[in-house]
Amino acid sequence: MNGKPPAAVLFYGFAGLIPFFAPPVLSWLFPEQRPIFEQALLWWAAIILSFLGGARWGAAVQRPAPDAGLIGLTMLPSIFAWCALLAPLALQLRVVILVVAFALVLLWDRQSGGLPGWYGWLRERLTVLASVGLLGQLLVS
Repeated sequence: MNGKPPAAVLFYGFAGLIPFFAPPVLSWLFPEQRPIFEQALLWWAAIILSFLGGARWGAAVQRPAPDAGLIGLTMLPSIFAWCALLAPLALQLRVVILVVAFALVLLWDRQSGGLPGWYGWLRERLTVLASVGLLGQLLVS
């Protein structure tokens, strides 16, 4: 890791995991409300995937001549997440799709430049924990 993530980035990054863990816990405590918590989790995952694509877009447009292909690729996490929400699939398949999407964005982040050295370190931890939260929902569903 090159440098430490700024304190605010660490705080908000890890705080952003709360909506990944609250739905499985709440589904376990209040099983009659499980469908609402499942939807909340899926939507949060989609929002975060869109956010990650936006981070890549922000890094790409800082270049004097942004690559059009790269700009197009930065839209894929949002489109992928949106399709995962809209597709008439079982929860288990949606969760798998979202976990795979998080892993693919992480691989992309690890292999490309233009981001702070600590970004990959932080993204690895957040991706693993977000995936645990998503998969945890399957244990209570």
